[in-house]
Amino acid sequence: MEYQPWHLKYRPQLLKELTGHSLVTRTLSNAIKERKISNAYLFEGKSGTGKTSTARIFAKSLNCRESAKPTLMPCGKCLNCRSIEAVSSLAVLEVDAASKNKVEDIREII
Repeated sequence: MEYQPWHLKYRPQLLKELTGHSLVTRTLSNAIKERKISNAYLFEGKSGTGKTSTARIFAKSLNCRESAKPTLMPCGKCLNCRSIEAVSSLAVLEVDAASKNKVEDIREII
C-alpha cells in the first residue's frame, strides 16, 4: 500500500463532507441544484482552510461524466473526476495565488 499524507488520505470528496463552511457549501449546492453556474469562482482564505478541496469537489460536481448534468454526488472514478483530482484536467484551471499574486500574472493566465 502506497503511503499517502493524512490530509490527502482523508480529504473530503463531496460538498456535504466539508465541515465549517456551511454558507459556502449551501451556496455551491444551490447553484448545482438550480443550474445557475457562474463562469468563474474565486476561493480565498488562509492556508489550510479547505479552498482547494472545495474547489476540486465543485469542479468534479460540474464535470463528472457519470451524470448528464451537474451533480451533488460526483463519482470520483471517471476520467474527468480523476483528472481534476490529479490537477491535469483541461476543463479546470487551478491557480495558486501564493505564487500568482500580481495583476500581470492573472492577465497572462486570462
